Amino acid sequence: MKIVLMMLLLILAGPLNADTETEITAALDYFSEVWNEGDVQAIRGYYHPDFVLVSQNGIVALKERMEDIKSITEEDQDRGVLEVSQVTVKTLGEKHAMVHAFSVLTFKDGSAFKRWFTTVYEKTPFGWKAVLTQE
Repeated sequence: MKIVLMMLLLILAGPLNADTETEITAALDYFSEVWNEGDVQAIRGYYHPDFVLVSQNGIVALKERMEDIKSITEEDQDRGVLEVSQVTVKTLGEKHAMVHAFSVLTFKDGSAFKRWFTTVYEKTPFGWKAVLTQE
């Protein structure tokens, strides 16, 4: 009986993980798309209200992050073209997941900013929202 119960739990966990992976990958694709369009309002929708960015320069809260993004996406600024690849999603319960991925931000002059990052997401009524990103 225990073996049957364990197999049932594993079978049920598979589709949940696949849905989480698909949904978060779609959120990252959407973020890249709206970044490339320079749509600051849509970019804001990607983030959870409690979002923080952890970088070598310290911790950046959502308000400061959005101010930085707004200044970068203004007209006549080269915000670069963002591509995200090598996405790995790990579920952390029903409402949280963690992603490791690689991003490339390529500028008009041919230079590029490449980085690996980790983001923790929370599932909300409005979809998966980034809560914390470590660069």
